[in-house]
Amino acid sequence: MVASGFYFPEAPRWRDGHLWFSDVFGGLVYSWDPETGEIAEHAQVPRRPSGLGWTPDGQLLVVSTLDRTLWRADGTTVADLNPVSDSKINDMVVDTDGTAYIGNDGFDLEARAPEQPAQILRVSPTGEVSVAADGLRFANGMVITPRRRLIVAETWGRRLTSFAVDDDGSLGDRLLFAELGAGSPDGICLAPDGQVWVADPMGRRVLLIAEGGTVDQVFNFPGCRPTACVLDDTGSHLYVCTAPSIDPAKVQARPGGEIVAIDLG
Repeated sequence: MVASGFYFPEAPRWRDGHLWFSDVFGGLVYSWDPETGEIAEHAQVPRRPSGLGWTPDGQLLVVSTLDRTLWRADGTTVADLNPVSDSKINDMVVDTDGTAYIGNDGFDLEARAPEQPAQILRVSPTGEVSVAADGLRFANGMVITPRRRLIVAETWGRRLTSFAVDDDGSLGDRLLFAELGAGSPDGICLAPDGQVWVADPMGRRVLLIAEGGTVDQVFNFPGCRPTACVLDDTGSHLYVCTAPSIDPAKVQARPGGEIVAIDLG
């Protein structure tokens, strides 16, 4: 364990030698310095921060889930996604040109509403919003591969799905990347060899899965729920966000979330 005392750490990113992450129910975005162990606050997002990313000029972008907006870390609004999303927005990946892809839930999970199809929403570098893909089952963590494929975790679909990222930022050529069987994928990150690390909170595990579904490694978390993961820039350490529960009421009762490091050797 490298850091603790959070409510629900999510959306970890590795940048400039630091681990960055959101504390969803704590309303804050942090970074952690592995050399000093120091934790710094970077943004306050009262309506639940989630996905993180950076523009080409280095500005931090943060998803504000409940009001369905994309923020800069200074609190200014980049885009309002309410015109294209009827449900809470969630994780995000930002492409090299600054295009942001943001998943939504499709339905109100906390209210136990019936499941509805989810979407991947696109925010252009100049702030225009559109629907890039639909018909998903709870769009969650995302990565973009060097081959220009966007991979998204469909939590309710128990699968990873990939799309070609076209030059204009649109998504096409939808393909199944892998099925998880009994697993429910949440946050994901890309391994150097093209496989994907997947946090599976329902299965209390993190697994490394190849295209087609072959599982190469599994790390079990019997006492908590792993929600997201990221590799450092060397690929030798996997950082996993964990929470004692995925029930919002239980999570908000006490700050029991932690970030755990796994030495991959």
